[in-house]
Parts: sequence; structure tokens; C-alpha cells
Amino acid sequence: MVLVVFVAAAYSMSQAPDPNLKRFSSMDEIEAYLKGGAPSWWPVFYFNRDFAFQATTAEGGLKDYSTTNIQVAGVDEADIVKSDGEYLYIASGDTVYIVKAYPPDDARVVSKIVINNSYSQDLYINGDRLVVIGSGYSAVAFKAYPVYIANSFVRVYDITDRSSPELARELVLNGTISGSRMIGDYVYIVSQEYPYVYDFDSQDYRIELPAYACDGSTKETKPEEIYYIESQESHYLFMTVISLNVIDDSIPPSDETFLAGASSTMYVSPENMYLVAHRSYPVRIMIIAPSSSAEDWKEETLVYRLSLKDGKVTLEASGTVPGGILNQYSMDEHNGYFRVATTEWTSNGSENALYVLNMRMEIVGALEGIAPGERIYSARFMGDRCYLVTFRQVDPFFVIDLSDPSSPSVLGYLKIPGYSSYLHPLDEDHIIGLGKEGNNLKLSLFNVEDVSAPREVAKFGLNYTYSDSESLYDPKAFLFSAERQLLAIPVGWTEDYGAWKYSQGAFVFNVSAEVGFSLRGIIVHQSEMEQSYWSLTVRRILYIEDALYTVSNDQVRISDFVTLDLIKAIPLQ
Repeated sequence: MVLVVFVAAAYSMSQAPDPNLKRFSSMDEIEAYLKGGAPSWWPVFYFNRDFAFQATTAEGGLKDYSTTNIQVAGVDEADIVKSDGEYLYIASGDTVYIVKAYPPDDARVVSKIVINNSYSQDLYINGDRLVVIGSGYSAVAFKAYPVYIANSFVRVYDITDRSSPELARELVLNGTISGSRMIGDYVYIVSQEYPYVYDFDSQDYRIELPAYACDGSTKETKPEEIYYIESQESHYLFMTVISLNVIDDSIPPSDETFLAGASSTMYVSPENMYLVAHRSYPVRIMIIAPSSSAEDWKEETLVYRLSLKDGKVTLEASGTVPGGILNQYSMDEHNGYFRVATTEWTSNGSENALYVLNMRMEIVGALEGIAPGERIYSARFMGDRCYLVTFRQVDPFFVIDLSDPSSPSVLGYLKIPGYSSYLHPLDEDHIIGLGKEGNNLKLSLFNVEDVSAPREVAKFGLNYTYSDSESLYDPKAFLFSAERQLLAIPVGWTEDYGAWKYSQGAFVFNVSAEVGFSLRGIIVHQSEMEQSYWSLTVRRILYIEDALYTVSNDQVRISDFVTLDLIKAIPLQ
């Protein structure tokens, strides 16, 4: 049974955080604010601005093909492999490979970009521009030992001539790039860094404000440009959102900086970016009599909304919701409302909820008490509905109505063994679930045409000693095409318990609402650990016309789309 519970309780808690945005007026105010909530220790971060900010100045027929599996139409997401229908762009370690992929008979590596002392993490492709996002380090002598200074970068290459990429723009910053998106000609980068750094001259810690260099010019953030809210975090970070035009090199970057807790989760619509920071603080709960109390922890998520308009980034609102957020698919924007699904943990266990916020980040609707004792494993918003999976012992699949933002409600639910970690729409009335049952992968097909009684109409489970897939944790590894009735995922599996025989490859399925799942075949890059696990593990699967491409760190294999027979193997070296 699903119960929607609204609990009224008497609390005597520490001062609730004020969500109103404020700006600092001076460096002294920043220092006082940080000292008010500073922990007793900080991770060691070394800093040398002159060394770290040496940005390089720039010198100078339609096909049917798959693209990156993204959450929001019109908002591209970075990935380790990109395709433009003729070439593949592959990030592997410290090298980016440009591969002539189509036609298969002419497939070959045409050029590569080696990034010294760094490694590439993510790519975007925009016409004749290739965007490489990565991180690295530089060694600096300090006393008797070398010190390694971390930095991150965004490099834009002109690839008009694919055989000879030329660096066009470069953005360099200290700290870590936690996420990015591309909308039109702009890439939006989120970076975060600790405010305390080690000063080589004074041999002591000091506060350093964020800065970045673009095309040789450095932009240093001023105290009065930094937002904050009244709260006491256990660890503060400077978070900076930077927009970079990847087509017009004459347009300078735009940025916005605020002080908050750590965030690794973001949701982006064509007009807004939502960054979330998880936090918890103690509360006093009255027990029976007002004179009796106990301490518990209040868990909540702070949400920042930044508007994105023609490359300009503006922090406009912040708010809080109870609980923590699983991932980006637990968030959504629709018709002027922000919807978010959360799990909150207390001393009494866990509870799930769904909240609806307006653009001022104020809660206007709530559905609480969903599946007490369980936690959210996956969520997917589609228009006026949310599909939600929680898990503890069974897999409740919920259908939630959001047509009235002020009053979300459960329309129906289904309980089956296992759980789904990722939900993907097949059509308006069918949802694909990828998850696990026991030690093995499981595909489910849910029919939601009757929202009051969702059904699992098809399933496909693997039967190995153990099996797993990168698609469970990274949906970009999930290839789906409704038009081609295609589903493909990378899978690793073990057989013969006790002998530890491990294999890995791409499982290719036919999928449709009428027949469910049908395994067409397996494309294997390695079998029984014949080579390095890292080098031949299939990471991504793509198609161009009548060819299917499987990409590992050391190889691209091209197979016939229908028969899956090998056409060509291209080493990445």
C-alpha cells in the first residue's frame, strides 16, 4: 500500500537557513563569513596563480546517425565519444582521436590531439568546432619535494581540416569542472574550488577568490560579485558558472560566482540551470513533554536557479527542499515549474517525496510519504507525469500526476522483484527500465496506458554468475532508437562461479511495444580477460547508417547493423 503522509510535529531547531541571496561587500566580510562556519581542517590545495594561469593563445549529404543520449531536447551534454555522422571524436586518457568513421571501408584515425600533463574528460562537437574539457596538473618545486597544482581547462579546436586541428580558444581555471552543457553556440561550465589555498610566499593558508584565464586574459572575481546565503555549511566551495561561445572567438566569457556547499548534480533546460547542494544540520525534537528532547539531523537540498540567455549567466533565485537528490533525472522544468524527487534519511529511516517549485524557488506543491523505508533508485519526468522507482526489497514503480502543480498525486503503482536504475521512454505509453534483479541485469518494459494500473508487459534478464553495465550509472552509455527498434548497452559478465571467467561486450536488442525485448547478438571486444580490462571495455555504442560502432579505450569496432558481423577494427594508438 502506498500512503501519502503529512506529519505535524513540534520542533525546536537551530536557526533555519535564510534562502535569500546576498552579495559580499569586501574581502573582510568573506573572511568573517568563512570563519563563522569553517571546519577544523581543510584539504591541502596549493596555489600559484602566475603558474597555473598560462593560457595558450590561439594561432590561427544528411545521414542517419545516433547522437548522445541527453535528458532535455536542445541541451547537449558532454561525453567521451561524439559523432557528426561522418567522424567520431573519442577522448581516451591524454589523447583525443578524430576517426573517419563513414563509410566503413574508408574508416581510419585521421588525427589526434595529445594533451600533455592532462587528460580529456568530455567532448562537444559544434559544426567545425571541437570542444575538449579536461583537467591536469603542473609540477612546481617546493622545498625538497615537487608540488602538483591542479587545473581544469576548456579548449576549442577549429577542425575545418579534420586531419589538422588548430587551437582556437582556451579557458583555464583552478579547481574542478563538475559539469557542463551546450546550448546553441555556448558551452556552460560549472567549476568549484575550495576558498582556502596554500600561499608559497607566506607558507600559510589564505582565502583566494575564483579566477580564470581565457585566450591569455585573466578575469579575477571581486568580493562584491560573489553571492551567498545565510547558512553554516561544514565545507564551503566557490561555485562559478562560465559561458563560452565556441563559434565566435571575439565574444568574452560571462560568469556568475556564489559560495555554497559542494554540488555535483545539475539540471539544465534551454532557459535555466539548476545547481543543487546537499546539506544537513542538527535539530532538537520534543519528546512527549516540552522538557524532554533529543537531537536528530535535518537533511535538505539547496537549489540555485541561474537564467541562461544568449550566453549571459544570471543567478536569480534559490530555495530549499527536504531530503537529498539522486541525480539529474530526479529534476525537471515544465511550464514554469521546477519539479524534484528526493529521499530524506532520519533516525527513523527513509522517506521519499516530490516537490513542485515556482521560478522563485518556492515550494507550491508537495507529495510526501512515498514508500517509507525505501529510497529512490530512478526517476523520469515526462510532461505532466513522473515515473518513480524506489527500492528496498521489491521494485515499486510509481506513476505520479503533476497536471496540477499545487497537488501532485499518485495515479498508480506496481510492485515487482528487483529495481530499475534508469528509466527511458519508448513512446507515450511505454517506459523501458534498466536495472538489476539479484546479481544480474534486467530490462523491463512498463505499459502506463492505464495510469491507475501500470503493468510490466515484457522483461529480459541475464543469467550469469554476475552481470553489470555502465548504463546503470551513466545513461550516455545507453543507445536507443525507436525508429530502428534498437537498444544496445555495454555489459560485463562473469561465468563459472569459482573460476572467475570475465567477459565484456555490447548486447544488441530489438525492442518494441508489441514484442518486448529480443537479443540480436553480442559484440565482444574481449573474452575471458584476454587483455587489459580497461583497454578493451566497450564504453559507447553508436550507429551511422548501416554500420554499428562499438568504442573502447583502445579500439573502434565497426559491425554490420543487421548481421553484427565485423567489418573493420581500428586501433586507437
